[in-house]
Amino acid sequence: MGYKTIKQNTRSEIIEKKSRFIASVFRVENQQEVDFYLNEVRKEFYDATHNVYAYTYGIEYPIQKYSDDGEPQGTAGLPVMEVIRKNGLSNVLLVVTRYFGGILLGASGLVRAYTQAAAVCIEKAGILEYHECEKIAITLEYPNFEKVKWLIEKTEAKILEIEYSQVIDILVLVKAEYAEDLIKNISDLTAGNFLAERKGLCLEAI
Repeated sequence: MGYKTIKQNTRSEIIEKKSRFIASVFRVENQQEVDFYLNEVRKEFYDATHNVYAYTYGIEYPIQKYSDDGEPQGTAGLPVMEVIRKNGLSNVLLVVTRYFGGILLGASGLVRAYTQAAAVCIEKAGILEYHECEKIAITLEYPNFEKVKWLIEKTEAKILEIEYSQVIDILVLVKAEYAEDLIKNISDLTAGNFLAERKGLCLEAI
């Protein structure tokens, strides 16, 4: 099981009919981190008209929540949450701060502005995809190294460590669904002249 989240915390801004919409996005793992970043934004933009937000965290049993923060119901928090959902993201808090510019936008105008502000911010932050992976320690002889290295790189895997001694020890990170095939292919390539120790599963960006 994998998930997608943002690459980095970031901020962007759009102007819609003189209203400023400042979007701030953060990676979060739990409610404490949500509360921390939300309070920081509220302190920074204490004089804003609205600090609308949406967040989700947790992979197996995700928590999702959003707030219109005084905007008409359904015109702010839900559109921001929909941007998170549309991008398939987990473990993110997205806050869109509004400074009212004196011109009413109407319900559809608000939905459009909050959606655009959120989408621009997510695009700027970038998306990182985490996969269920397995770490495998491989030991082999020097003559087999280059062809095994080539095979690893071809298998949507990456080498985390290489240690050179009388033999070569390689620590490999591979998507879990490819682990069995990788070991079998290394066995075929080296005529069984290698050792593999499976180190267990983890969630990693690869």
